[in-house]
Parts: sequence; C-alpha cells; structure tokens
Amino acid sequence: MAENARNLWHLAKPIAELKPLCETLYADVAIVGAGYTGLSCALHLAQQGVQVVVVEAQDVGYGASGRNVGLTNAGLWIMPEDAVRSTGIGQGKRINQFLIDSPRYVEQLITAHKIDCDYTRNGTLQLAHNARAMKYLSARCGQLEVYGADVELLDKDAAFELTRAEHYHGALKDGRAGTLQPLKYCLGLARAALKAGVQIYNHSAVLDIERGAAGVGDKSGKLQLKTQYGRIIADNVILATNAYEEKLSHNKSLYTSLYYCQLASEILSEAQREQCLPANMGVWDSGAVMRSFRTDAEGRLLVGTVGNIHTAGADGLKKWSRHVVGRTFSHIGELKYEYAWAGRIAKSANNIPQIQEVHKGVYQIMGYSGRGIAPATVTGKLMADYLCKNISADELPLPFNVAKHISFNRVRAAIYEIGCQLSHISDFIVR
Repeated sequence: MAENARNLWHLAKPIAELKPLCETLYADVAIVGAGYTGLSCALHLAQQGVQVVVVEAQDVGYGASGRNVGLTNAGLWIMPEDAVRSTGIGQGKRINQFLIDSPRYVEQLITAHKIDCDYTRNGTLQLAHNARAMKYLSARCGQLEVYGADVELLDKDAAFELTRAEHYHGALKDGRAGTLQPLKYCLGLARAALKAGVQIYNHSAVLDIERGAAGVGDKSGKLQLKTQYGRIIADNVILATNAYEEKLSHNKSLYTSLYYCQLASEILSEAQREQCLPANMGVWDSGAVMRSFRTDAEGRLLVGTVGNIHTAGADGLKKWSRHVVGRTFSHIGELKYEYAWAGRIAKSANNIPQIQEVHKGVYQIMGYSGRGIAPATVTGKLMADYLCKNISADELPLPFNVAKHISFNRVRAAIYEIGCQLSHISDFIVR
C-alpha cells in the first residue's frame, strides 16, 4: 500500500495517554491486537472482573478496524444456506442467527458507552448490477427473512429514489445496518475498555509467546508474551490480529489476504448531495469486483473497490473512480479526491470467521472475510463469555475448529489482486 496516501478516518482524535509496554505485567487474559475483536473481548472481560492487558503493535485501530468502509452490515458475505451446507444444519443456523443479529448489539454498545462515531442506522443497500443479480438478491432476501432479518427487495425505481445511482436493476435493503466512522468506533471501544479497567499498550508488538513465566523448568503453565521492552504473564491469550499479524506466524496460512481501497472526495455541495445518496445510506454492488459508495458525516463521497492502491498519489484509482462516479452519479460533476487509503481483508477458506485454540490457553480469532465491524464486535463478546464460563464450547454459535490451511496462499492473493486490477481496467469498456 502506498504510504503517502492519507486515510480520512485518521482525522479521529487518538488516545494520547497510551504508551509502549516497558515492564512486566500479570493478567488473567492478554490480548494481542487493539481492533474491534480484541477491544470488544477486553471490554466484556473487564466488565466481568477479569484482569486484561491489550497490546497493539501500532496504534488502536491501525489494521482493518481503522481502514474499512464503515458499514455495520449483518451476517456473512455468503448465502445463509451456504453457511448451513459448510458447517451443518444446527451449527449453520446458529452462526447465521448470531451474525444476522450483530448490528443490533453494535448499536447497543454505542448507546451504552456514548461512543461518538457518527453512527446512523438508515439501512444499507446491495445494488444489483445486472438482471441476474436481482435473482440472487431475491434468493438472499428470502433466506435472510427465515431468520427474522429486516430486509426488503427494492425494484429499480425504488433503489434509484434512495441512491440516484444509475445503471442498477434494483437492490436488497437491510434495515438493521447503518454507517459509522470506523476508527472513531474502535477508539470508543478502547476508551470504554480503559474505563472498565483494561490496560492498553501501543507500539508493543508481541515477538514471541512461550509457556513458563519464569523460564526453563517453570511448571506454572503460565503464558509469557514478550515485547521489545516488556512482557506479560497471563493464563490465557487471545490473538486478534486478523490480517495484520506481523511478528507472529500463527495464522498466515489460514486466510487469503485481499486489499480493499477507498477514496474520499471533497465535501459535496447541497445540490450534489441531492444527486448522490440522498437517503444517506451506505451501498455496495453485486459485481464480482464490488464497488461501494457512502457519504461521511461532513458530506464527502467515499468510493471503494477490491484491490490495492499501488501508487502514492492513487492516480490509477482516481482515474477509475472518475469514470465510475461519472456513470453512476452523472449529475454531480467531476470530484476532487482528498484522501486515499487501503486495508487488508482476511478471507478464510469458507468465508466464515474462525475461532480456534492454537495451543492450550492460546486462542485465535480471524477470517471475517470483509464483514468486520458487527461480527468482530459480537465475536469478541462471545470469546469473553466463553472464558468467563458463561457459555460452553458446545454452545458457541461460532465453534472452535481446526481452520483449513489454504494452499498456495500467496499465489492466490496475487491472482486475486491481478484479477481486480484487470477488472478495473475493463470497467472503462463494459461498465
């Protein structure tokens, strides 16, 4: 990713009092990664009296939690029936219900902790880019309704009325979902966790995890996490780095790394807003290489797609976006883009989040496959409830499993990236 590109979400005010770990600490649970999963888990553990230390290699929300689109979408990318086929009838139904209900819990947390993250629940739309996609959305709507989801299939005119997006055939509306400033939400979780008694340290990459707090011959069974200047002695460890695990190597063969890049425009005028997402809903489309559109609290247009930026000035992405926006929102005129950034997605083998016990007392959560905000929040809570013995392993909606290793993973990632970039080029011809 181009280092010179600016991330719009970084306008959020950071937590100034955080510092690197430079001592030895003792904790019931040590959490590696200060994103949605790790911070949600830490908050819910601390609320139940558990002593928690969180260590982050960079800053709070550095990874996908501070780079994503900011849609509180529910469920999985795959169809609910695909999840059932992948995991079995009983488990699949539990997974679907658990994740379909997840946006509601995000809203509850935001309200309970007064998190200022520009949250709105206006619903989100998945737009059908062709007639065949409408059949897919109709089937998806029916499968989601089985779980009590607040979804509605919209025809072409109704979708256009809400979005002013041209050349689409209709949409699936999800009334449970909404938009937020993703890094503000992550920082809000961190502040709530700190208030609950969690200790959070930034710029403290974990270099190694060993069993035996006192060194060779130690029979205590404690786990020791080593950073450059400090260490943590803990009973349990949660690895919540997802696609941003750098110093350790527990999960890199368990997901394919995909990039998602975004641009943010200058603030739109009132007249432009009337011709671009007037209902203030986050949208994405059904294309094989999807596009997303949303506006932020100040009225900027955010345009995103699968793939990396590759250049510091994001020149290719800007050229692509001018073409796409010109065709999709033809009445708003040419835009000036002020921000460009990208983030990594951890795509699991079956597109379902994975929880596994890597070693005794060392748990790993990864593979949100592009659905991070709401699923990561509730999965963090789920892990906290499990460690506090509020729920048994057999009752977990997301079960412990042995995640499938993906063959030729780096090759797959390269092929995905090349395919995305070729698709962007073909958009000038076919879309």
